[in-house]
Amino acid sequence: MLRNTFLGLGAASLLAAATSAQQICTDNIYQVYLVDAAGNPAPSTYDPALLTTVFQFTSEEVYLAFDPNLPSGTYYVHVTDTPTDGIGDMVLSQNDPMDRFVSVQNVGGVISLSLPFTNNQNPVVFGTGLNGQGQSIKLTPFASSPYAPCRWKVWYGDNWLLENGPDNPYLLAGGVHPVTGACAVRSYSDLVIGDGNGSDVTGRVFLDSDRDGVRDAGEGPLANWEVQLVTGSTSVSVLTDAQGRYRFANVAAGDYTVEFVVKSGNIATTAASYAAAVCACADLAIADFGAAPALLPCNAKPVCYWYSCWGLQKIHQFGVLSTLPALHLRNTCGQHVAPGSLLSLRWYLICANSWNMAYDLSAEVVAMHANVVTGLVHPDCVLHDPTLGTMTVSQLMQQAVASLCANGYTPWTSQHRLLQSRLRNALVRANHNWIWQ
Repeated sequence: MLRNTFLGLGAASLLAAATSAQQICTDNIYQVYLVDAAGNPAPSTYDPALLTTVFQFTSEEVYLAFDPNLPSGTYYVHVTDTPTDGIGDMVLSQNDPMDRFVSVQNVGGVISLSLPFTNNQNPVVFGTGLNGQGQSIKLTPFASSPYAPCRWKVWYGDNWLLENGPDNPYLLAGGVHPVTGACAVRSYSDLVIGDGNGSDVTGRVFLDSDRDGVRDAGEGPLANWEVQLVTGSTSVSVLTDAQGRYRFANVAAGDYTVEFVVKSGNIATTAASYAAAVCACADLAIADFGAAPALLPCNAKPVCYWYSCWGLQKIHQFGVLSTLPALHLRNTCGQHVAPGSLLSLRWYLICANSWNMAYDLSAEVVAMHANVVTGLVHPDCVLHDPTLGTMTVSQLMQQAVASLCANGYTPWTSQHRLLQSRLRNALVRANHNWIWQ
């Protein structure tokens, strides 16, 4: 219904133009202002070849701020190539055509914007309006003309002809508006970005502590996280620096995706990839990537639970006994043991003591192993032990089992007792849920 209405308006414009032949209408009654995201006007210069003013940017963060005198209404906004290339005109806007219809509300010269016909959950971003007043609309992403790279023409108007579709560069018509009978709004200006020597694609990765997808004050960077620049079947990877920043230098023009590689035990709290239309004219900033530790099950039970009737029932239910030989458990004398019945396991855990630290460590290993096998604790749960530092449950268990395998008898005189004591204490804290990060 909406598109048919637009088509009808376009056809009606022909009739209106014929009946209003005496009325003289001109373009650019309302100016085009190009600004950055904060509303700061871009530098401009007069181009004698185009006989017009050309805005100059050093990045692809280009926003359109409407004329403060523009009447409220719905306007169509798009970007084309310029007539300087001398070859086939084309629309270079890369967003959804329905996101090019912009509702403008002008209250005392302060512009507020909305997208009345958008089909996107995350439509184009709005920035600050001219000189910090009201709102502006982001023009990127747009492609670069192969004939006149780094040069564009920005259009907006309220009289559109959709018969030839949204890829018609002259979709916006001037002259008399077919509905109002007044002169149609049609404004345009030229734009230059950078020098065409390649784009640096940059961005940041941050720790999203509250998992809301937005970098808030106090949420710090994530260093040494992998980010990939992907096109077709090839990709290039970089790691973030100490400030969580990454950079792909001198990227050639083309369509890419920037993909965030989420480390094990974490989740992405923002999109894990963003499309990047690189024009190779100037640097392109990508939206932030956010991550946070995954909400894994980390609800351990201590040794005393696992020799209770409830714990032994779970050990039987999940078949824990058959997995015990892989743990290299030790008894008081340092011998390998693998309790084969629930009763023998119960007495093995009850009698554990630190005469042989390997025995005491073994009991804590059994408890954590049972926590993992029965699903109470995920092996990627992260703990922060005051002695051993930060690690996952899996890493702690690997160290503990390796120590039991190598040093089965660690009485007071053993040089390996201190390390086993630290491993045992870390497992005690984890089995009591005291040190989850």
